[in-house]
Amino acid sequence: MTKRYLYQTVKGDALAANKMAFISGPRQVGKTTLAKEFLSSEQNYFNWDQTSFRKTWAKNPDAILEQSGAGIVVLDEIHKDRRWKQRLKGLYDSANKDVQMIITGSARLDIYRKGGDSLLGRYIPYRLHPFTAAESSSPSSPMKAFEPDLARVRFNVDDLLSYGSFPEPLFAANVNQSKRWSRLRLERLVQEDVRDLRNIQDLSALTVLCDFLPSRVGSLLSINNLREDVGVAYATVRDWIQVLATLYVCFLVKPYAAKLNRMVTSEPKLYLFDYLQIDDPGAKLENLTALHLLKACDYWTDSAQGLFTLNFVRSKDKKEVDFLIVRDKKPWMLVECKSNNKKISPSLLRFKDQLKTPFNFQLVKDKSFHRFDKDNNIHISDYCRFFSCLV
Repeated sequence: MTKRYLYQTVKGDALAANKMAFISGPRQVGKTTLAKEFLSSEQNYFNWDQTSFRKTWAKNPDAILEQSGAGIVVLDEIHKDRRWKQRLKGLYDSANKDVQMIITGSARLDIYRKGGDSLLGRYIPYRLHPFTAAESSSPSSPMKAFEPDLARVRFNVDDLLSYGSFPEPLFAANVNQSKRWSRLRLERLVQEDVRDLRNIQDLSALTVLCDFLPSRVGSLLSINNLREDVGVAYATVRDWIQVLATLYVCFLVKPYAAKLNRMVTSEPKLYLFDYLQIDDPGAKLENLTALHLLKACDYWTDSAQGLFTLNFVRSKDKKEVDFLIVRDKKPWMLVECKSNNKKISPSLLRFKDQLKTPFNFQLVKDKSFHRFDKDNNIHISDYCRFFSCLV
């Protein structure tokens, strides 16, 4: 099987520099599988769920190295230990860079950044995303991202929409099994991962909140509306959304307003890492686009090719472009999601002129379609062709 897109980057970046590689990402996205590909011996794999490992880790972390053999050591889900940063720092320092380590976690590995000993300078963070259309072991760079190559397409858009982007349901290729997998995954995440991360008493209300999120995809996120639907306090919903983002259930795309007048500046838009519960076809396709763009932004940033952030633009008179990629704090690419409307969006024209973005795309569902409007510097392209340019 082809190695995941992060493999060569982790190998040639963090490990080559004798730094720890922190790999975070959603539950069941393939972090453990990726980490184990670096192992020369199974005895070098340690999981927080192993009782013997937890006992050794709590008593004497240095003993882990005594139990391991030669080669890279993988520590899986150790962020569930409240003192993991302090213990890991001691382990790394005592090893004197003689041992290469990969640390994985389903929650963001910086969630305990406040307090404790700093690991600054000892690790490089990477974010592993679900599969995308052009997933390969040789990801595109930003300089080549807009050279379409349909030969790179590994998963077509229809399959991604039907089965999702996570390895197990995507390779099983069964719609009913994919929906069941999605439902059970969310149940386990709420019952187990949330409990490990935060002491939330009312898990039933949190489950109700999760049930409402698919219908909010692509719209401005109103915490107050969710508060009324779920029946809990405003601050509670706000905190729960942050917990779900920390656990890679959802992600928030913030509005961009620099140098623009009368723009929305506060309310973000919400998208899901697992979008199989979204009923609206247009919202699901927009969510898939958001995932492709976020994966590209995170990979290019994590691999030191620049600082890339995913935003959107929306004026107070409700003129909007779905996505804006900002590169090194400068507007770089606008992307507008359409169905089959090939007439250039007036909002795309407006914000393209105001932001002076060098790359501008309007996406349509018409397969194999592409037209470049040279006068306006706008590509009108089908989704699959556009996705083939990305990571």
